[in-house]
Amino acid sequence: MGYHALSGSTLNHFLKDLENESYFAFPQANVIEDNESYKIELSVAGFSKEQIGIQYHDNLLIIKGTAEEKKDEKYLSREFGLKSFVRRFSIPKTVDTDLITAAFLNGILTITIPKQADEKEKELKDIMIN
Repeated sequence: MGYHALSGSTLNHFLKDLENESYFAFPQANVIEDNESYKIELSVAGFSKEQIGIQYHDNLLIIKGTAEEKKDEKYLSREFGLKSFVRRFSIPKTVDTDLITAAFLNGILTITIPKQADEKEKELKDIMIN
């Protein structure tokens, strides 16, 4: 595959399209299951752990990221950015909500949700990030 230079008008059109893209506003996730637990890894580069909130309620894990948009900046090119987000993950009833943990390292938020045999109703629970 060769390198293709973009003409001025093509570059402007490409940059205009990028300006409207919102794919970077929705963090990507990996969901992993083993015999002991479920793990959710969320790519949240650029966020601090103070900007992220995690709650578990009614078998739903809710992860919220809050970012302030800088409206006074003029981008010539923008391929990434921080935008507030909400991700929701449906979690089976057979988890131990008292032992859910979250860790934040190098822009990856990892939430570990241990499995449990009983299916009792769970209370609303805030989860702290270590």
